[in-house]
Amino acid sequence: MIKDLQSHFFHYLILLIILLLGGVVFVNQPDKIIKFQVSSITAIAYILWGILHHLAEKNLNWKIVVEYSLIGLLSIVLLGGALL
Repeated sequence: MIKDLQSHFFHYLILLIILLLGGVVFVNQPDKIIKFQVSSITAIAYILWGILHHLAEKNLNWKIVVEYSLIGLLSIVLLGGALL
């Protein structure tokens, strides 16, 4: 795990920035509609990050795309149900 973090530090730094930025905007936003939009954009950015990360690693396949997509969509559905 540590070796993976060291060799892909820049990739994981981008993921951390995406998630932290989305989380900070989400927490500081009083409007539920905007919170839902922020969470959706963050989930889409997470999906794109996963696809680009595995594309750079040259191990991208349809199972990975489905996995990242389902996790992102699950987060959108759960937050949408909680907020709207």
